[in-house]
Amino acid sequence: TIFFLNHIWCAILVTLNVTMVLIDVVALMYLWGLSINSVSIVNLVLAIGLAVDYSAHVAHAFMSATGTRNERACKSMMEMGSDVIHGAFSTFLAVLVLSTSQSYIFRSLFQQFFGICIFGALHGLVVLPVVLSLVGPPTSKTEEEWVNKHPDAETSQQPTKLDGVELTSRANAKTPPPTVNSMAQVDVDGGPKVVGVPNMDVGAVENSKS
Repeated sequence: TIFFLNHIWCAILVTLNVTMVLIDVVALMYLWGLSINSVSIVNLVLAIGLAVDYSAHVAHAFMSATGTRNERACKSMMEMGSDVIHGAFSTFLAVLVLSTSQSYIFRSLFQQFFGICIFGALHGLVVLPVVLSLVGPPTSKTEEEWVNKHPDAETSQQPTKLDGVELTSRANAKTPPPTVNSMAQVDVDGGPKVVGVPNMDVGAVENSKS
């Protein structure tokens, strides 16, 4: 998670968020009468991966956004909120068919994954954005730092000359460029008449006598 988020404080916040999800799942196991055994431990290990998935994506979007903490928290929710909801809902649908099973293994798998989906989505979409908006780390986007160091970069004027040739803006031109409807014949000294080839993008090609 540290390498993924590229900030140790943000990784610590995600780790604390995942820890709280595991505590909630264990509390739900106590309410449902599930004991700690090899089956429930395996499901709790799987819960770590799912909870990290819900929280890390929101934290990464927060680190990539610009603005104040509140603005970045809102941007992270707008960017990753729907994805987290879809992921939690699809996982819940995947284990929903196990709810009617008579097997202890399948029934405990549904009960624990039910808690993982509910608590993981709530902590990733509600708790973590609020914590990040209060004590979140600064953004890791280098473009914002460059703009802060060069405030006049966006308002700089465009070049008016290129290799000694003066450039004119099409938007500032008073008259539209000329168009060619016919091909003009030009006399060349000591030779036959040459037909000038028009350039439809710029206008008629002017042929001068050498």
